[in-house]
Amino acid sequence: MDLSMFRPELAETPELPAAGLSGIRQQNQLVTRKPPIQEASADALTFGESARALAAAEYANDMRAAYGTSRQYDRRNKAVAKARARQNDRQLKNSASHGVRSRRKLQGITNRRTDSAILRNARDVLGMGTDLYR
Repeated sequence: MDLSMFRPELAETPELPAAGLSGIRQQNQLVTRKPPIQEASADALTFGESARALAAAEYANDMRAAYGTSRQYDRRNKAVAKARARQNDRQLKNSASHGVRSRRKLQGITNRRTDSAILRNARDVLGMGTDLYR
């Protein structure tokens, strides 16, 4: 330090303590923080359910109903799609050789019914005996 003859020498000034948080704590001027309470909430301080809790419960109930409705639609649409797929598979399977055989069999049944109807008409309506057309 540069000393001047016009300025008197000052007495030794005390050293200032640290201005940070640790310095204040060391001086015992700051009360230590209490541990937090685990179960404290604003709802616990009121009597009955709070308006926020009621609104949240109502919202959750509305969402449950909405998702229930959409799940029903999804389930129905999935069942309809499954039934259509089954029907398409059945049509494809019947259009293969098995389908040809079954259609041929049904066609034979239809021809036999036609012949039987003709013979029954000849017997019942025209009065022809079975010995004429057998």
